[in-house]
Amino acid sequence: MISDLFREDLKDFKVYNTNYFNNKIKLDANENPFNLLEFLEEDILKSVKSCFLNKYPDGEAKELCKSYSQYAGASLNNIVAGNGSDELIQLVINAFLNEKEKVLVLNPDFSMYKIYTKIIRGKLLNFSYDSNFNLNIDKLIDTVNLEKVKILFISNPNNPLGKIILKEDIEKILKSCSNCIVVIDEAYTDFCNESVVDKINYYENLIVLRTCSKAIGIAALRVGFALANEVLINEIKKVKSPFNVNSLSQAIAKVVLENKNLIKSNIKKIISEREYLFNKLEKIKNITPIKSNTNFILIEIKSDNKNIYNKLLEKDIVIRSFNDDILKNYIRVTVGDRKENDYFVQALKEIFNN
Repeated sequence: MISDLFREDLKDFKVYNTNYFNNKIKLDANENPFNLLEFLEEDILKSVKSCFLNKYPDGEAKELCKSYSQYAGASLNNIVAGNGSDELIQLVINAFLNEKEKVLVLNPDFSMYKIYTKIIRGKLLNFSYDSNFNLNIDKLIDTVNLEKVKILFISNPNNPLGKIILKEDIEKILKSCSNCIVVIDEAYTDFCNESVVDKINYYENLIVLRTCSKAIGIAALRVGFALANEVLINEIKKVKSPFNVNSLSQAIAKVVLENKNLIKSNIKKIISEREYLFNKLEKIKNITPIKSNTNFILIEIKSDNKNIYNKLLEKDIVIRSFNDDILKNYIRVTVGDRKENDYFVQALKEIFNN
Protein backbone atom coordinates (compact mmCIF):
# COMPACT_ATOMS: atom_id res chain seq x y z
CA MET A 1 0.00 0.00 0.00
CA ILE A 2 1.18 3.51 -0.78
CA SER A 3 0.43 4.48 2.84
CA ASP A 4 3.34 2.26 3.89
CA LEU A 5 5.59 4.98 2.49
CA PHE A 6 4.10 7.70 4.71
CA ARG A 7 5.96 9.02 7.74
CA GLU A 8 4.77 7.16 10.83
CA ASP A 9 5.02 10.23 13.05
CA LEU A 10 2.75 12.26 10.74
CA LYS A 11 -0.03 9.72 10.21
CA ASP A 12 -2.21 11.33 12.88
CA PHE A 13 -1.69 14.82 11.46
CA LYS A 14 -4.80 16.63 10.22
CA VAL A 15 -4.93 18.98 7.24
CA TYR A 16 -5.03 22.57 8.52
CA ASN A 17 -8.55 23.83 7.84
CA THR A 18 -8.48 27.44 6.68
CA ASN A 19 -12.30 27.71 6.62
CA TYR A 20 -12.63 29.75 3.45
CA PHE A 21 -16.22 30.95 3.12
CA ASN A 22 -17.80 33.02 0.37
CA ASN A 23 -20.59 35.48 1.17
CA LYS A 24 -20.05 35.24 4.92
CA ILE A 25 -19.14 37.84 7.52
CA LYS A 26 -15.63 36.55 8.16
CA LEU A 27 -14.54 37.26 11.73
CA ASP A 28 -12.36 34.21 12.35
CA ALA A 29 -8.84 35.00 11.09
CA ASN A 30 -8.01 38.37 12.69
CA GLU A 31 -7.85 40.08 9.32
CA ASN A 32 -7.91 43.85 8.87
CA PRO A 33 -11.38 45.17 7.89
CA PHE A 34 -9.92 47.82 5.57
CA ASN A 35 -9.00 46.99 1.97
CA LEU A 36 -5.98 49.19 1.25
CA LEU A 37 -6.52 48.85 -2.49
CA GLU A 38 -9.39 51.31 -2.07
CA PHE A 39 -6.97 53.91 -0.66
CA LEU A 40 -3.80 53.20 -2.66
CA GLU A 41 -5.11 51.82 -5.95
CA GLU A 42 -3.11 54.12 -8.24
CA ASP A 43 0.20 53.58 -6.43
CA ILE A 44 -0.35 49.83 -6.11
CA LEU A 45 -1.21 49.39 -9.80
CA LYS A 46 1.84 51.44 -10.74
CA SER A 47 4.06 49.21 -8.60
CA VAL A 48 2.57 46.04 -10.12
CA LYS A 49 3.20 47.31 -13.65
CA SER A 50 6.88 47.72 -12.78
CA CYS A 51 7.18 43.97 -12.08
CA PHE A 52 8.59 41.51 -14.60
CA LEU A 53 6.42 38.40 -14.34
CA ASN A 54 8.90 36.39 -16.42
CA LYS A 55 11.76 37.06 -13.99
CA TYR A 56 12.46 35.67 -10.53
CA PRO A 57 12.01 38.14 -7.65
CA ASP A 58 14.84 39.68 -5.66
CA GLY A 59 15.82 36.81 -3.39
CA GLU A 60 16.84 39.17 -0.61
CA ALA A 61 13.77 41.43 -0.99
CA LYS A 62 16.14 44.34 -0.37
CA GLU A 63 13.78 47.21 -1.21
CA LEU A 64 10.97 45.65 0.81
CA CYS A 65 13.25 45.09 3.81
CA LYS A 66 14.49 48.66 3.50
CA SER A 67 10.91 49.95 3.70
CA TYR A 68 10.19 47.73 6.69
CA SER A 69 13.38 48.80 8.44
CA GLN A 70 12.12 52.38 8.27
CA TYR A 71 8.65 51.32 9.42
CA ALA A 72 9.93 49.30 12.38
CA GLY A 73 12.93 51.45 13.29
CA ALA A 74 15.47 48.67 12.80
CA SER A 75 18.65 48.29 10.78
CA LEU A 76 18.44 46.66 7.36
CA ASN A 77 21.12 44.16 8.44
CA ASN A 78 18.82 42.92 11.20
CA ILE A 79 15.91 41.91 8.94
CA VAL A 80 14.97 38.97 6.74
CA ALA A 81 11.68 38.79 4.82
CA GLY A 82 9.47 35.73 4.66
CA ASN A 83 6.37 34.37 2.97
CA GLY A 84 4.28 35.41 5.94
CA SER A 85 5.50 34.99 9.51
CA ASP A 86 4.38 31.34 9.23
CA GLU A 87 7.36 30.64 6.99
CA LEU A 88 9.67 32.46 9.39
CA ILE A 89 8.50 30.28 12.29
CA GLN A 90 9.45 27.26 10.20
CA LEU A 91 12.79 28.80 9.21
CA VAL A 92 13.71 29.51 12.83
CA ILE A 93 12.97 25.91 13.78
CA ASN A 94 14.86 24.56 10.76
CA ALA A 95 17.86 26.79 11.48
CA PHE A 96 18.33 26.08 15.17
CA LEU A 97 16.62 22.84 16.18
CA ASN A 98 18.26 19.43 15.97
CA GLU A 99 16.10 16.31 16.01
CA LYS A 100 14.72 15.55 19.50
CA GLU A 101 15.80 18.93 20.91
CA LYS A 102 13.13 20.74 22.88
CA VAL A 103 10.78 23.54 21.89
CA LEU A 104 8.59 25.09 24.58
CA VAL A 105 5.31 26.77 23.68
CA LEU A 106 2.70 28.41 25.84
CA ASN A 107 -0.80 26.99 26.21
CA PRO A 108 -2.80 28.49 24.67
CA ASP A 109 -0.79 30.08 21.87
CA PHE A 110 -0.47 30.14 18.07
CA SER A 111 -0.74 26.57 16.78
CA MET A 112 1.94 26.73 14.06
CA TYR A 113 4.76 26.60 16.63
CA LYS A 114 3.65 23.08 17.54
CA ILE A 115 3.03 21.94 13.98
CA TYR A 116 6.45 22.92 12.61
CA THR A 117 8.20 21.46 15.67
CA LYS A 118 6.53 18.09 15.14
CA ILE A 119 7.33 18.09 11.42
CA ILE A 120 11.06 18.42 12.11
CA ARG A 121 10.83 15.80 14.90
CA GLY A 122 11.56 18.19 17.73
CA LYS A 123 10.37 17.43 21.25
CA LEU A 124 7.44 19.66 22.17
CA LEU A 125 6.85 20.96 25.70
CA ASN A 126 3.78 22.93 26.82
CA PHE A 127 3.67 25.55 29.57
CA SER A 128 0.15 26.62 30.51
CA TYR A 129 -1.34 29.90 31.57
CA ASP A 130 -3.27 29.49 34.83
CA SER A 131 -7.07 29.33 35.02
CA ASN A 132 -7.22 33.15 35.05
CA PHE A 133 -4.93 33.32 32.01
CA ASN A 134 -2.00 34.66 33.99
CA LEU A 135 1.56 33.51 33.31
CA ASN A 136 4.03 32.55 36.04
CA ILE A 137 7.22 34.05 34.61
CA ASP A 138 9.57 32.62 37.25
CA LYS A 139 8.18 29.11 36.81
CA LEU A 140 8.46 29.46 33.03
CA ILE A 141 12.14 30.43 33.35
CA ASP A 142 12.81 27.50 35.68
CA THR A 143 11.16 25.11 33.22
CA VAL A 144 13.17 26.40 30.26
CA ASN A 145 16.45 25.98 32.11
CA LEU A 146 15.63 22.68 33.81
CA GLU A 147 14.44 21.08 30.56
CA LYS A 148 17.32 22.58 28.54
CA VAL A 149 14.85 24.05 26.03
CA LYS A 150 16.44 25.05 22.71
CA ILE A 151 13.70 27.38 21.42
CA LEU A 152 10.98 29.22 23.36
CA PHE A 153 8.07 30.68 21.38
CA ILE A 154 5.91 33.44 22.87
CA SER A 155 3.28 35.43 20.99
CA ASN A 156 3.03 38.88 22.54
CA PRO A 157 0.25 39.97 22.62
CA ASN A 158 -0.95 36.42 22.97
CA ASN A 159 -3.12 34.81 20.32
CA PRO A 160 -5.86 33.84 21.26
CA LEU A 161 -5.95 35.50 24.69
CA GLY A 162 -5.24 39.08 23.61
CA LYS A 163 -3.10 39.62 26.73
CA ILE A 164 0.38 41.15 26.83
CA ILE A 165 3.50 40.14 28.71
CA LEU A 166 5.23 43.27 29.95
CA LYS A 167 8.52 44.21 28.33
CA GLU A 168 10.34 43.92 31.67
CA ASP A 169 9.16 40.31 31.97
CA ILE A 170 10.26 39.49 28.43
CA GLU A 171 13.68 40.91 29.25
CA LYS A 172 13.79 38.87 32.44
CA ILE A 173 13.20 35.75 30.36
CA LEU A 174 15.91 36.75 27.88
CA LYS A 175 18.45 37.37 30.64
CA SER A 176 17.60 34.23 32.60
CA CYS A 177 17.39 31.87 29.61
CA SER A 178 20.60 32.83 27.83
CA ASN A 179 21.13 29.29 26.48
CA CYS A 180 17.77 29.31 24.69
CA ILE A 181 16.62 31.03 21.49
CA VAL A 182 13.69 33.21 22.59
CA VAL A 183 11.26 34.00 19.76
CA ILE A 184 8.80 36.82 20.46
CA ASP A 185 6.03 36.77 17.86
CA GLU A 186 4.78 40.35 17.69
CA ALA A 187 2.05 39.81 15.10
CA TYR A 188 -0.30 42.12 17.03
CA THR A 189 2.18 44.58 18.53
CA ASP A 190 0.91 47.52 16.44
CA PHE A 191 -2.32 47.43 18.44
CA CYS A 192 -0.57 47.92 21.80
CA ASN A 193 2.98 49.22 21.17
CA GLU A 194 4.49 46.63 23.54
CA SER A 195 7.64 45.55 21.70
CA VAL A 196 11.19 44.36 22.25
CA VAL A 197 12.34 45.04 18.69
CA ASP A 198 14.66 47.73 20.07
CA LYS A 199 16.49 45.01 22.03
CA ILE A 200 17.48 42.72 19.14
CA ASN A 201 21.13 43.83 19.27
CA TYR A 202 21.22 43.78 23.07
CA TYR A 203 20.20 40.14 23.60
CA GLU A 204 22.07 37.64 21.42
CA ASN A 205 19.30 35.03 21.87
CA LEU A 206 16.34 37.23 20.79
CA ILE A 207 14.37 36.87 17.56
CA VAL A 208 11.30 39.05 16.91
CA LEU A 209 8.71 38.02 14.33
CA ARG A 210 6.44 40.51 12.59
CA THR A 211 3.66 40.19 10.01
CA CYS A 212 1.98 42.46 7.49
CA SER A 213 -1.27 40.49 7.73
CA LYS A 214 -2.88 42.12 10.77
CA ALA A 215 -2.43 45.83 11.51
CA ILE A 216 -0.82 46.57 8.14
CA GLY A 217 -3.68 44.83 6.36
CA ILE A 218 -2.19 42.88 3.46
CA ALA A 219 -2.83 39.27 4.51
CA ALA A 220 -3.40 38.23 0.89
CA LEU A 221 0.23 38.99 0.02
CA ARG A 222 1.81 36.76 2.71
CA VAL A 223 4.61 39.03 3.91
CA GLY A 224 6.40 38.79 7.24
CA PHE A 225 9.76 39.61 8.80
CA ALA A 226 12.22 38.24 11.33
CA LEU A 227 14.32 40.78 13.22
CA ALA A 228 17.43 39.79 15.18
CA ASN A 229 21.16 40.41 15.43
CA GLU A 230 23.17 39.77 12.26
CA VAL A 231 24.52 36.41 13.47
CA LEU A 232 21.02 34.97 13.96
CA ILE A 233 19.71 36.53 10.74
CA ASN A 234 22.53 34.87 8.80
CA GLU A 235 21.64 31.47 10.27
CA ILE A 236 18.00 31.93 9.27
CA LYS A 237 19.03 32.91 5.73
CA LYS A 238 20.97 29.63 5.40
CA VAL A 239 17.72 27.63 5.41
CA LYS A 240 15.58 30.10 3.44
CA SER A 241 14.36 29.30 -0.07
CA PRO A 242 16.12 31.46 -2.69
CA PHE A 243 13.01 33.35 -3.91
CA ASN A 244 10.58 33.04 -1.01
CA VAL A 245 8.69 36.35 -1.39
CA ASN A 246 7.22 36.91 -4.85
CA SER A 247 7.69 40.09 -6.87
CA LEU A 248 4.08 41.26 -6.64
CA SER A 249 4.05 40.91 -2.85
CA GLN A 250 7.35 42.76 -2.57
CA ALA A 251 6.18 45.62 -4.78
CA ILE A 252 2.75 46.10 -3.20
CA ALA A 253 3.96 45.69 0.38
CA LYS A 254 6.62 48.33 -0.22
CA VAL A 255 3.95 50.82 -1.34
CA VAL A 256 1.79 50.06 1.69
CA LEU A 257 4.65 50.32 4.21
CA GLU A 258 5.60 53.71 2.82
CA ASN A 259 2.10 54.96 3.71
CA LYS A 260 2.63 54.70 7.45
CA ASN A 261 0.13 57.44 8.28
CA LEU A 262 -2.64 55.48 6.54
CA ILE A 263 -1.69 52.33 8.45
CA LYS A 264 -1.67 54.20 11.75
CA SER A 265 -5.04 55.78 10.97
CA ASN A 266 -6.58 52.37 10.29
CA ILE A 267 -5.06 50.95 13.48
CA LYS A 268 -6.64 53.78 15.45
CA LYS A 269 -10.03 52.99 13.88
CA ILE A 270 -9.68 49.28 14.71
CA ILE A 271 -8.79 50.02 18.34
CA SER A 272 -11.81 52.31 18.57
CA GLU A 273 -14.04 49.57 17.12
CA ARG A 274 -12.52 47.04 19.53
CA GLU A 275 -13.54 49.13 22.52
CA TYR A 276 -16.98 49.72 20.99
CA LEU A 277 -17.45 45.98 20.43
CA PHE A 278 -16.17 45.09 23.90
CA ASN A 279 -18.62 47.49 25.54
CA LYS A 280 -21.51 46.01 23.54
CA LEU A 281 -20.48 42.45 24.44
CA GLU A 282 -20.28 43.30 28.14
CA LYS A 283 -24.01 44.00 28.11
CA ILE A 284 -24.98 40.56 26.78
CA LYS A 285 -26.02 38.06 29.44
CA ASN A 286 -24.30 34.66 29.72
CA ILE A 287 -21.08 35.74 28.02
CA THR A 288 -17.92 37.44 29.30
CA PRO A 289 -15.56 39.25 26.90
CA ILE A 290 -11.87 39.34 27.84
CA LYS A 291 -10.07 42.69 27.58
CA SER A 292 -7.82 42.65 24.53
CA ASN A 293 -4.66 44.37 23.31
CA THR A 294 -5.16 43.13 19.74
CA ASN A 295 -7.69 43.25 16.89
CA PHE A 296 -9.73 40.36 18.29
CA ILE A 297 -11.68 39.58 21.45
CA LEU A 298 -11.82 36.27 23.31
CA ILE A 299 -15.28 35.59 24.74
CA GLU A 300 -16.21 33.16 27.51
CA ILE A 301 -19.59 31.65 26.66
CA LYS A 302 -20.12 29.07 29.48
CA SER A 303 -21.45 26.56 26.94
CA ASP A 304 -20.25 24.39 24.07
CA ASN A 305 -18.33 26.61 21.67
CA LYS A 306 -19.05 24.34 18.68
CA ASN A 307 -22.78 24.85 19.18
CA ILE A 308 -22.36 28.64 19.22
CA TYR A 309 -20.05 28.43 16.21
CA ASN A 310 -22.70 26.56 14.22
CA LYS A 311 -25.50 28.89 15.27
CA LEU A 312 -23.46 31.91 14.17
CA LEU A 313 -22.62 30.16 10.90
CA GLU A 314 -26.35 29.79 10.26
CA LYS A 315 -26.50 33.57 10.52
CA ASP A 316 -23.64 33.88 7.98
CA ILE A 317 -21.03 34.78 10.60
CA VAL A 318 -17.72 32.90 10.82
CA ILE A 319 -15.83 33.08 14.14
CA ARG A 320 -13.11 30.93 15.72
CA SER A 321 -13.85 28.07 18.10
CA PHE A 322 -11.24 25.88 19.79
CA ASN A 323 -10.68 22.20 20.50
CA ASP A 324 -8.30 22.73 23.45
CA ASP A 325 -9.73 21.89 26.87
CA ILE A 326 -8.53 25.21 28.25
CA LEU A 327 -10.62 27.06 25.62
CA LYS A 328 -13.61 24.74 25.20
CA ASN A 329 -15.95 27.41 26.60
CA TYR A 330 -14.52 30.29 24.57
CA ILE A 331 -14.87 31.74 21.11
CA ARG A 332 -12.68 34.35 19.42
CA VAL A 333 -14.02 37.10 17.19
CA THR A 334 -12.10 39.48 14.95
CA VAL A 335 -12.90 43.17 15.28
CA GLY A 336 -14.67 44.08 12.06
CA ASP A 337 -16.07 47.35 10.77
CA ARG A 338 -19.05 48.96 12.54
CA LYS A 339 -21.65 47.16 10.40
CA GLU A 340 -20.04 43.75 10.97
CA ASN A 341 -19.62 44.34 14.70
CA ASP A 342 -23.25 45.40 15.14
CA TYR A 343 -24.47 42.39 13.16
CA PHE A 344 -22.36 40.04 15.30
CA VAL A 345 -23.62 41.58 18.55
CA GLN A 346 -27.24 41.28 17.42
CA ALA A 347 -26.68 37.64 16.44
CA LEU A 348 -25.25 36.83 19.88
CA LYS A 349 -28.18 38.53 21.57
CA GLU A 350 -30.59 36.39 19.58
CA ILE A 351 -28.66 33.19 20.35
CA PHE A 352 -28.56 33.91 24.08
CA ASN A 353 -32.14 35.26 24.16
CA ASN A 354 -31.13 38.72 25.38
